[in-house]
Amino acid sequence: MAIKISGIEVIDDQRKLVNITDAEGKSANFFPAAATITNNINFTTPFMTTTLSAATTFTVSGEAAGTSAILCLDTSSTGYAPTFPSSFNWEDGTEPTWSGYRKWQIHMIYHSSNRIDAVAIGFDAQSTQPTETVGLSGTTSSPVTFFDMAGTDDLVMGWRFGSDGNIYKYENIYNIGGQGLYLHTSSQWNNITPSQTYYIRVTNFGGTKNLSTGDSDTINSWIALSSNRDFRVRDSRDVTTYADENMVMKVEIASDSSGSNILDTGYYECEYAGTA
Repeated sequence: MAIKISGIEVIDDQRKLVNITDAEGKSANFFPAAATITNNINFTTPFMTTTLSAATTFTVSGEAAGTSAILCLDTSSTGYAPTFPSSFNWEDGTEPTWSGYRKWQIHMIYHSSNRIDAVAIGFDAQSTQPTETVGLSGTTSSPVTFFDMAGTDDLVMGWRFGSDGNIYKYENIYNIGGQGLYLHTSSQWNNITPSQTYYIRVTNFGGTKNLSTGDSDTINSWIALSSNRDFRVRDSRDVTTYADENMVMKVEIASDSSGSNILDTGYYECEYAGTA
């Protein structure tokens, strides 16, 4: 918000002093406001920020000899490439390698239409930002399997696909050796904390038992992985009445709610034994 004295603007919206002559003094805690931009570097705005969502070509406006500006540039975890006008004169005559860092501070001084001196300082090495991937394991003939044994209570076991991108196993604590919920892998279903909403569809694929609808999230439909999703089998029979049993489920993960872009498919099994 601009500030006026006797109806005359003395500080504009960008916190710049204007319309002041024959004055002296001092100020404290005075700083420019940060402006969020898309692709235009405006030298009337001394401090700008932008986060790229695609490869971006920058333009320049508001230039005047001797003006300066700072741009805080975030190329995002994807590492989108910025392109600057040919008038940019980079430090030591070499444009930075933008892929080396994710975040940059770019300091610019405007001299003329064919020379803008610029220096860029990189922060947050891009190499520390892993490429996000969705991955599942198991095939129709060799699903990912874990084994348990029924105890004196209902046999309950299964898989969790976590909103944190990890896959967990679940064993009822009343199963023999049951450990409750514990980590299976943090490198799949997503190798990092998901940056967007993904969708999962789980269907019964084979085995002697099916998933328990009462112990599982919705099956046979695409559901968002923004929440933990559990898929479990339950056997309420007397443990002495059965021997080996198993359940195999097909797991698909997509980037959209309709499943038109399936990123990976895997097969996961629960195998357990009674005492018959």
